[in-house]
Amino acid sequence: MIPHLLAGLAVLGFHLSGDQADGLIALSRLLTFVGSLSLLSATLLLLPEGRFPRGGAAAVVMLLGLPWGLLQWSFGEAGAIALLPAANLAYLGFLVMLLVLYRQDRALFSALTVFGFWFLLVFVAVTITTTRIATLRLVLPSLSHADLLHGASESLLSVSNFLIAFGVYRRLQATRVRPSEPACWSK
Repeated sequence: MIPHLLAGLAVLGFHLSGDQADGLIALSRLLTFVGSLSLLSATLLLLPEGRFPRGGAAAVVMLLGLPWGLLQWSFGEAGAIALLPAANLAYLGFLVMLLVLYRQDRALFSALTVFGFWFLLVFVAVTITTTRIATLRLVLPSLSHADLLHGASESLLSVSNFLIAFGVYRRLQATRVRPSEPACWSK
């Protein structure tokens, strides 16, 4: 998630520049792509060994995705624009792989983590709505040009990420082995 955080900071830098530093928007798109690709690869590593080697699948995703993303980014604005749909596709793959993991062993995810992932739908709905307001009503090129609307929708993503991370943290704390107790996922 660190590349996603850095992408958000690049967008903030873009706004601090008075929306003039277009290179920061291109960098933000690249970092968003790298972040989504990394989440997908990390989730592939969590899958149980089966029909395909999970490490090999994660390596293929990164070895094909990273050079492609860097190549797109090197083409400037037009190439950087292509990174957003690719980032969305990689993020969708990440969510699908999490669903596969959840169906295989529900004990891996706390209720708070599951709620955090469902809360992503709230973020998506609000982002779609605010994008329409920014582009159709305010006649701006994108949501990133409407600071208040963009910040409001992105704050919901921050809430979702916090719920997911805190749920994982609580699950890890519950599974720590204490000397007098056996390890158990159901705590």
